[in-house]
Amino acid sequence: MTAPVANWFARWRRALSTGAGVEGQLADRPEWRLTEHFFRAMFDFGILSTAGADSFKHMLLGAVGGFVAFGLLLTYLYTGKYAVLWGAPPELYRRAVLGDDLLLVGLPMLLVAFVTLLVSHSLFPDERDFRILGPLPVRKAVVFGAKLTALVLFSGLFIVVAHVSLLPLLLLTSFGDHAVLSRLTVWAITGVGASMLAVLAVTAIVGLFVLPLSRSRLHELTGIIRSAMLVLLVLCVPLVLRLPNLGASLASGSAWLWLVPPAWFVGLQQVLRGSNDPSFFHLAGVAVAAVGVAVLIVAITYTVLFRHFEHLMLRSVTTSPPWSETDRAGAATHATSLDSARNGLSEVEGSPAFRAVHRFTILTLRRSQLHQSVLVGLSACGIGMAMNGLIEANLVGWLGAGGPPPSSLASAAMWTPFGLMFVCGLGVRAALALPMEHRANWIFRMTEDEATRREQLRAVDQVVTTYVVGVPVAAALPILWIAIGASTAVIAAAVVALVGFVFVHAVLLDWRRIPFTCSYLPGKRFVAHSLLLGVAAYMLFTLVAVGLVRAATAATRQALVIAAVLALVAFLLRRRRLTVWSATPLMFEDEFPDQPQQLRL
Repeated sequence: MTAPVANWFARWRRALSTGAGVEGQLADRPEWRLTEHFFRAMFDFGILSTAGADSFKHMLLGAVGGFVAFGLLLTYLYTGKYAVLWGAPPELYRRAVLGDDLLLVGLPMLLVAFVTLLVSHSLFPDERDFRILGPLPVRKAVVFGAKLTALVLFSGLFIVVAHVSLLPLLLLTSFGDHAVLSRLTVWAITGVGASMLAVLAVTAIVGLFVLPLSRSRLHELTGIIRSAMLVLLVLCVPLVLRLPNLGASLASGSAWLWLVPPAWFVGLQQVLRGSNDPSFFHLAGVAVAAVGVAVLIVAITYTVLFRHFEHLMLRSVTTSPPWSETDRAGAATHATSLDSARNGLSEVEGSPAFRAVHRFTILTLRRSQLHQSVLVGLSACGIGMAMNGLIEANLVGWLGAGGPPPSSLASAAMWTPFGLMFVCGLGVRAALALPMEHRANWIFRMTEDEATRREQLRAVDQVVTTYVVGVPVAAALPILWIAIGASTAVIAAAVVALVGFVFVHAVLLDWRRIPFTCSYLPGKRFVAHSLLLGVAAYMLFTLVAVGLVRAATAATRQALVIAAVLALVAFLLRRRRLTVWSATPLMFEDEFPDQPQQLRL
């Protein structure tokens, strides 16, 4: 036996004797270890503690179950539709199936794009990766390969979950098809291709717009770009839900469907199943070209970053690029004026504790891409719901036709600010609850003082009140002005603002933390339980709030009484919040609802 073979045999025998086997040998390779590290990092966002990461995994499992249940619910809702279509003419049945195919392709695309955008900070190796891994004996190619493999595994996981969840609906729409197996195979191929296009498109956009800004003074724009992308995805939700209505347009070969990505892959489905329709060939060509372009852009981005990482990403230890003397003088003058204005404003705003927490909160929301994504993304959900309600009320048609506004539009205009207010409240609370760096909260623990606690939490109250009241009123006032008239809109906006001051108490209920300094345990309740409570609270809040606006706009005396009562309730609730905050210690470790509470004697 030769020496190399003998050495290999000895290593293999030692592996078997220790129970490691081939899996253990593979797990010890740097490629696998880095891939596992990058894959796990996509689930904890780098801010969760060990308990928080475990809780997040449980929440994900609940979300997977919820998405499967959503697929079964869709199947149940579509059962009646296809029971009616069973005896319908073949052309009508074909158009209905084409529309539902658009939904079967569009839903996974939207889900995967949304998830990919949430982890967009992990799509490429960043400066921290190379600061840590650079001194280690690990080749750059291994780091990039592990990052790309982790992205494929992460996106593949959600692609599989999305398509398995929609499989019952696909089987329901295939009952009238004689080649069910062919339809399933083609749907799997094109559906996975469409979802991969969504992943590649988000990755390509992040690579094209974010990486060039990473080393410049425009670095803060990266968060704005991601937030804008998140808003666009959320606004696409009502459009995706309307895809089943486009079956007739797809069957007739409407040219504007070239702007609808799910239509590209439905056209590819029809071509793969033997259709000779020229419009389907054109859509299939667009699908193949889009995937090719996205793959090319991502490949070029990874290649350029691989070859020139130090130039593109690694920032020097100096604070900023050199300026000219004129720029420095101008900047110094501007800074002096800002400091003077800030000092004058600070004397008005409150104590140093108030100013410190207020400025800390605002700066974190401006600079943290994760917290921006949570705040803007959830708020965009409210904007999407409002847009969907206004579209249902035929706002666009009424603006084109003119005439008196219909009653449905007035009802939608009164509902819009409260739907947006509810979601904005959820968004700002979720964003403030997420920690920045949990291990760094020791400084807040050491400096906690009963004398300053009220002022610290009063700063939180001001930030939340400004956002929860200001955004809905500013967004809804033009719509109310158009739908119910100028004078009535002013009364309605005043009532909306007063309801918002009362609703702030619900947003800050049981709040006892300085923003971004407490650990976070996601999924404290079962997902279905939380969803049910949220829907019930939403329905109750909007129903009562819209009723108050209707009553206030009906008569001036009623408006004055309602405004006085709401103002008094808001004042009493705020005073109660401040009193409770003065007597209650701050929270730095998140707790489950059923966890025994310490008396802190």
